[in-house]
Amino acid sequence: MNCKNCDAVIDSKFCPNCGQKAETHRLTLGHIIHEFFHLLTHAEKGIIFLSKALLLRPGFVAKEYVEGKRKKYTNPISFLIVTTAAGAFISYKSGYYQALSRSMSDNNAARMPAAVLETMEISINHGKFLGLFLIVPLYAFLSWVFFWRPKYNFAEHVVLQSYLIGMLYIVTSLVFIPHFLIFPAYAKVNNDVLHVLYAIYMAVAYKQFFGKNIFVCILKSVIMTALFIALFWLLIFAFVVVKHIIMG
Repeated sequence: MNCKNCDAVIDSKFCPNCGQKAETHRLTLGHIIHEFFHLLTHAEKGIIFLSKALLLRPGFVAKEYVEGKRKKYTNPISFLIVTTAAGAFISYKSGYYQALSRSMSDNNAARMPAAVLETMEISINHGKFLGLFLIVPLYAFLSWVFFWRPKYNFAEHVVLQSYLIGMLYIVTSLVFIPHFLIFPAYAKVNNDVLHVLYAIYMAVAYKQFFGKNIFVCILKSVIMTALFIALFWLLIFAFVVVKHIIMG
């Protein structure tokens, strides 16, 4: 028989050309639901398996993927898209980032320029877009600069940061947003703790991925976090300013 995906001749259970199963069946709702849970829970490639691995050995996971062990783990961009979408939905419904914005602007809103307020509004309302197209490339650029080695190109830094940022969204959704819902008055403190823990998590990941001294990784991680926050807001603010210039 021929493969229904690539039309190659099949004489086994799987296509030798593209790897698809030889036998396919008509799609049903049950099949689609099964595939969804298979994506989450598959012992060797599910998102739950990947999340457990990323929690303890994030740098080693990214390094194995970069070095060719790609059958073992979920694709980093797929992982990032799923976690970004889920994280953006949960944060929006919980009001987490809206509360952070209020805590930062309540006392200073009257003195803030309109462009700054619009910048904050964009970061709240477009978290999914920013997570996919700004946060990961920006962190990848910083890690590429701070851990420059001919062995790893920019795309491989994107792999590392996709896994780390995806894990950040998972921890935020499962730990810090529930904490915010219980103690809403401490939203800013909650977010500050998240930034500190993420800087430590990055340092561990960089130690595992690059093999550098842990204290060097901690120092670079802290500096990168501070630079990321500054550049993140600066880029959005620049977009707002340019938009107003163009629109008159």
